[in-house]
Amino acid sequence: MTIEDSDPTGRQPVMGDTTGLREAKATSGGRGFEGAVEFAQALKEAMAHASERTTRRLCWCDEDFANWPIGEPDWVAQLTRWAKVTGRELVMIARDWSVIERRHPRFAAWRRDWSHIIQCLEPEETRIEPLPTLWIDSDDQALRVFDRDHLRGRIGFDRVDRQQAREDFDAILQRAGPGFSAVTLGL
Repeated sequence: MTIEDSDPTGRQPVMGDTTGLREAKATSGGRGFEGAVEFAQALKEAMAHASERTTRRLCWCDEDFANWPIGEPDWVAQLTRWAKVTGRELVMIARDWSVIERRHPRFAAWRRDWSHIIQCLEPEETRIEPLPTLWIDSDDQALRVFDRDHLRGRIGFDRVDRQQAREDFDAILQRAGPGFSAVTLGL
């Protein structure tokens, strides 16, 4: 079943449309996921893909990255393999960076060591709506969570959905400022 087949009226799905999400299989090879285990697995697959390929740029967005497996040893090892290639860039946007320090200390240490390739940003204070949960990379791979409570989403959108995810990320990025300093200075 393709996304187009999921609605007998022929209506094109939109980013927030979860109708038929679990059964839908995008023509570009995408798939749905639901729950913490499947979400983590989808992210791990995306990270494995990025570390094996010539993915130059990763863009991640979440309120606090609490549900991401970024502190797991395998994740950090893959991220390190990815980062060792010249010209890599990781851009992260979150509202609450303290969660990473508490829940993902391995990633926080990695961030200090690789601060030259990573930008950690916070959205402008006037943004009151929740941040979307997104993974976008320069190889046109995308992951988006539609239902934050149940961690329901898709990985591998069609071209239009990937472009919308990029535009959503870029809109937040344009009005974001520095966050999660690599080194804390003080007396």
